[in-house]
Amino acid sequence: MAEDKKKKSKFSIRKLIYNDKYLIIISILLAVAIWIATSMNLSPETSKTISVPVTVDFSDTAAEQLGLKCFGDETVNVDVTISCKKYLAKDITADNLSVKLQTNAVTTSGYSDVPIQVDPVGGNSNFSIVSYYPTVYRAYFDVEAEKAMDIEVKYNKENFIEDGYMMGEPLLSESTVTIKGPRTYVSQVDKVVTQVDIDGKLKETTSMDLTLSAIDSYGSKVNFISFNTEGESLTITLPVLKEMNLDVTSSFLGRPSKVNMDDFSVVYSLNKVNAGVLEGADIKEANIGSIEFSKLNIGTNKFSFNVNSLDGIVILDNIETIDVTVTVPSSYTSNELDVSSGDVKLINIPQGYNASVSSIDFSKVTVIGTESNLSGITKSNINLAVDLSTLKEEDLNAGTATVTVTTALENSDTCWIYGTYQAVINLTKA
Repeated sequence: MAEDKKKKSKFSIRKLIYNDKYLIIISILLAVAIWIATSMNLSPETSKTISVPVTVDFSDTAAEQLGLKCFGDETVNVDVTISCKKYLAKDITADNLSVKLQTNAVTTSGYSDVPIQVDPVGGNSNFSIVSYYPTVYRAYFDVEAEKAMDIEVKYNKENFIEDGYMMGEPLLSESTVTIKGPRTYVSQVDKVVTQVDIDGKLKETTSMDLTLSAIDSYGSKVNFISFNTEGESLTITLPVLKEMNLDVTSSFLGRPSKVNMDDFSVVYSLNKVNAGVLEGADIKEANIGSIEFSKLNIGTNKFSFNVNSLDGIVILDNIETIDVTVTVPSSYTSNELDVSSGDVKLINIPQGYNASVSSIDFSKVTVIGTESNLSGITKSNINLAVDLSTLKEEDLNAGTATVTVTTALENSDTCWIYGTYQAVINLTKA
């Protein structure tokens, strides 16, 4: 049996050697292998530049332990030039390069050139590093500081409002900003400014995003400063108002529905004003405020309104206040009705508390109307209430509170209650 296997083996080798077909195949394979080996050894050298992004991270370093923060670019691209066989060049990428900052070189504040180290990954010997740039990462290192500052708005030109219009008070989404940066540079910041660039002339309200700059006392920009705002972006709104001549008016709150205002004399210290108004707001008159009917007594009643902050209106005249004189005619009379603390109702008592009326600063309520209308008014028409939902935490803790009593006259549309009334409330935990 062993002799048979030996014969078959010899037969196979001889067949392989003396068979022309097998011999040709072997020759070709050997030639290809020799060609590949020769090409690899004799392949020309080439160079290739690879850009490697490096994230700047100084955590767990000596700088961090010393309280120093890096103020510079958060990433740096290092261009690495390598030399290798030409046939290998296409397969070598940034993944084959180890590029890192020698972060422990930073131990003091100020500008520092941090060396950049470049090596083949895993000691790869298929290529060599010829050069790389930059060779250092330059940044400023210091303890971080911050402070809040007002924002100063500047405009690229003085006259940017269309004729017949005016600009109201510019509205910043935030009037202050927190600046952060190296302690040395933060101390140099004298002001934070933003410039509003406007093309042409405006005749409608405009809003735009702002860019901030930190400026020192010499007018130069301070580097390494960042800005923290409450919103995602800082915006400014420029209200553009149309100049108009408006009649002065006022409103009356709590007026009984059947009281005829033509019976009253309403006189303004100024009947017309020059004003700037929001064009789209459809404002036809200058309403300077509201007068509560509970403050109107028989005879002359005088009220003064500050006109520096009216909604949708800017008064252009050089005035701060407008007076209103309301005269309730002598055809009206008054009647005083007796009341007691037991007539005062308490509503919206805070949860977990008991409340009671300790005392009131009045024993009578004054009702005003014409004599014929007053004849049907009795104590049963008077509603006195105190809403305790407006109490503050300190009132609850104190156990007492002095509050305003809300008055209402039920089943009457021709008379009103005059005066202000107060009560003292006792509060105890339930």
